[in-house]
Amino acid sequence: MDLVNDSNEVIGVATQKEVYDNKLNHRIVHVFVINPETNEIYFQKRAESKSYLPGYYCTSAGGHVKSGESYYDAAKRELSEELGLDCSIKKIAEIVFVDNNHKRFIELFTAFAESGFNFKDGEVASGEFLDFEKAFYLISKGEKIHPQLDVCFKWVYDNREKILV
Repeated sequence: MDLVNDSNEVIGVATQKEVYDNKLNHRIVHVFVINPETNEIYFQKRAESKSYLPGYYCTSAGGHVKSGESYYDAAKRELSEELGLDCSIKKIAEIVFVDNNHKRFIELFTAFAESGFNFKDGEVASGEFLDFEKAFYLISKGEKIHPQLDVCFKWVYDNREKILV
């Protein structure tokens, strides 16, 4: 993975273990799939076999940006790997996420699809489309919610009028 400074400029490369052991700045992508017919948003449920936050709800797809990879390419790759989708995506936000003195630079994307999901890589156990109010309620309960889902969804929720045009 690329290491980045506080301005999100690449300064080196490290393994995922090194990044997390040393709380090094790095890049992440998240994609929300929206059903164009119903304007519902898709949340995935992480597989129980995942080492980090098994069984937690997360964005539709997401993950680390590989070294030398663009955010856009990473978002397309994650969407394909996790959900089996190959569709257009659009960048909607840049978010800086910090917890425990560990900074991640997130680019958030949307995609529009209502079917064609295929959990082929084993990272996703299931998923479902939720209307925005039900999704907001689920997140507000805070049970088994990936911390980055919380931040990313709140941005989308606050800007849904622009996204659902």
